[in-house]
Amino acid sequence: MFKFRQSTASSPGTGGRRRGRRRLEVQRLRDRLLDAHWLWLVVLVVLGTWLMAPDGTFLRPYFEVGQIAAHDHVASRDLLLLDEATTEDKRRRAREEVLTIYDLDASREAAQDEQFARLFAAGRDALRGRGSGDEEADTPLWQVLQENSRLRLDEAQARMLARRGFSAELEDQVRALVRSLLRAGVVTNKELLLEHRMRGIVLRNVQSGEEQTQLDLYEYRGYPDDVRRYLELEVGRWAAWRREDREQLVTLLLLNTPPNISLNLGATRARQEQAATAVEPVYNQFRRGQVVARKGDQLGTAQVRILRELSGAESSWRQMLPVLGSSLLLLLAGVAVVQGVRRTKLAVGVDARALGGMLVLLVLSLGAARLGILMAEALAETFDRPVLQSARSYSYAIPFGSLALVVSLLYGRGAALLVTMGFSLVVGRMAGEGAWWGTFYVLATSLTAIYALDRFKQRAAITRAGAVVGLVGMAASLTLALLAGFESLSPSVLAFDLACALLGGVLVAAATSFLVPMLEAVLPVTTDMTLLELSDTNLPLLRRLAFEAPGTFQHSLMVASLAKAGCEAIEANAVLAYTGALYHDIGKILRPQYFIENQREGQNPHDKLAPSISALILVNHVKEGVEMAHEYRLPPPIVDAIEQHHGTRPLSFFLNRAIEQHGADGVDEHQYRYPGPKPCNKVMGVLMLADAVEAASRTLRDPSDVVLEGLLRRLFDDCLHDGQLDGSELTLGDLAAVSAAFLRVLRTIHHRRIDYPGYVFQDPAAGERRLRAVESR
Repeated sequence: MFKFRQSTASSPGTGGRRRGRRRLEVQRLRDRLLDAHWLWLVVLVVLGTWLMAPDGTFLRPYFEVGQIAAHDHVASRDLLLLDEATTEDKRRRAREEVLTIYDLDASREAAQDEQFARLFAAGRDALRGRGSGDEEADTPLWQVLQENSRLRLDEAQARMLARRGFSAELEDQVRALVRSLLRAGVVTNKELLLEHRMRGIVLRNVQSGEEQTQLDLYEYRGYPDDVRRYLELEVGRWAAWRREDREQLVTLLLLNTPPNISLNLGATRARQEQAATAVEPVYNQFRRGQVVARKGDQLGTAQVRILRELSGAESSWRQMLPVLGSSLLLLLAGVAVVQGVRRTKLAVGVDARALGGMLVLLVLSLGAARLGILMAEALAETFDRPVLQSARSYSYAIPFGSLALVVSLLYGRGAALLVTMGFSLVVGRMAGEGAWWGTFYVLATSLTAIYALDRFKQRAAITRAGAVVGLVGMAASLTLALLAGFESLSPSVLAFDLACALLGGVLVAAATSFLVPMLEAVLPVTTDMTLLELSDTNLPLLRRLAFEAPGTFQHSLMVASLAKAGCEAIEANAVLAYTGALYHDIGKILRPQYFIENQREGQNPHDKLAPSISALILVNHVKEGVEMAHEYRLPPPIVDAIEQHHGTRPLSFFLNRAIEQHGADGVDEHQYRYPGPKPCNKVMGVLMLADAVEAASRTLRDPSDVVLEGLLRRLFDDCLHDGQLDGSELTLGDLAAVSAAFLRVLRTIHHRRIDYPGYVFQDPAAGERRLRAVESR
């Protein structure tokens, strides 16, 4: 059996293989993490919400009364703090100023007078009916009197009135006494009433609703003590009355002269609360920069309330809605980026892994932007000069455009545009409430960064882009200053704003120059600059190809020229096509003699091999090229060029030879095809066509335009019908443009020259004789 022999120079040692396996494992772990773009979306929302949350929302400082201030506490913003103690004191005074309301039932005097009139009338009728007040009857007298008058009395009191004969004189005296009491006013609790003697009360007539302010409260009689003393005094003046009769009469009157003035506590409290509600709250205003407490001070109650309010500890529930809004904003921005990149063909190789990379960059950029804003605020508080106390001015120096420039270089302008839109909205929210200037400034500088760089072919291009970003940043800062109005337009502040904006452009270039090489190593992304560096034919691997497989090297140079011209014709990445073509056949280094471009005339080792072995050797150069690419740490696009430049095309020569030897039924066609995969984008499709065209053009004896056009048409049709270009996104219009570009290059390669005078290169013997003849002359 034929055994493959690998070159000793290419065989890594055990340590090298171990390092290669470790490196491959790290790359696979990185790829899995980047593929999980929904994980990075969650990280974006969580971290971004934390960054945009107001101070003290999640990590709140602890303040208590009596605590010693560890440093100076300065108000970080204008604060209007409710003075609860003063407000409550004003409301208490407003409640106290409301006079207590007492209700006067004016109808009680007439009602009681009528009841006593019925009492005496019923008594006289009863005496006439019985003939004598001492006679017994079926119904007791007191019960008859109680039923007719609705007054409260007992049997002894009824007998006392009967002995007096229910006289009209007594009736007048009793009714006058009751009217006098109720007209003067009888109150339930006089001691409670006298508590208001200094300010008076409001006496409200229950029937009419009329209100009067009463200041003299001593004239009212308290029930029952004052009423009893008054009755005893008045009845005691009546002559010819026994002591027992007086006591019975006083008791009767006391029981049937109820209070007609009562405290209305409900109405009083309602008016007190109405007065308290009408009191305007008292606020204490603190200006930004005002010292709340100095280092070493003992914190008092008011200072603790102010510090808690500034840190958000007093109003955390109020901050939940803005926090939820920030989370929703971040989620919408992240989903827009993911869906936009997914549904739009933005650049070569933009897939789920690239989505993860973009989200990682967005997360890191938000953290850097937050840090920059905090540094700007800290710088503004450090200096005493007014021109240096503007946090917005320092914010202009933050290299916001770096994200757009980096994403544009790594993933293309379309991806950068989507990321920039979300980033500018989030930074505007991060800069503070109503800080639309942040969105405007970030958007202006980022869009400039995206479109200021056409192709990254020289490191100086980043510097030029940074300069343009700085100029546009100056224009944006000037625009914001003009929009702020003449009052806030200070020449010194404006000059400082312009200087910071220009510095921001310089920092954009510096940050991008530093980050791009590092991100290329971390993320599976390759820029045009790296591809240009890899196209240097003096690099070790290409020099090895040139010395060990010179025919393959020349073939690769021609394929590179064809692929570059074809990609330029359809506006694809010509740099990737050129560099990928240089490396696409590096697998032939291990066994160069088995490939015809490296063979000398009459020395073809395949003549001694079975067709299946020959096919295996040829097919294996793709696998070996991929292994060498990993060994030399070539970027993924170059590896793709090595894997896809043949697709799954058949090795027609050895397939036909196998069919001649074994018949069609005894041959497995799959064994005579390259492993693939097929080209997955336009660049790889053009590279496949360039490789096939260059190899086929070497067989032409008469490379005229007609012959070249037929060759191109035949090869293009074969690739189309075999399905090799199905995933390349090449259209028929693209293929026509590529074919025209190939034809121009082939004409240049196979150009004709006039014969040299005196030389016949087609007949070496005749040419040698002619040369000797010429020399002999």
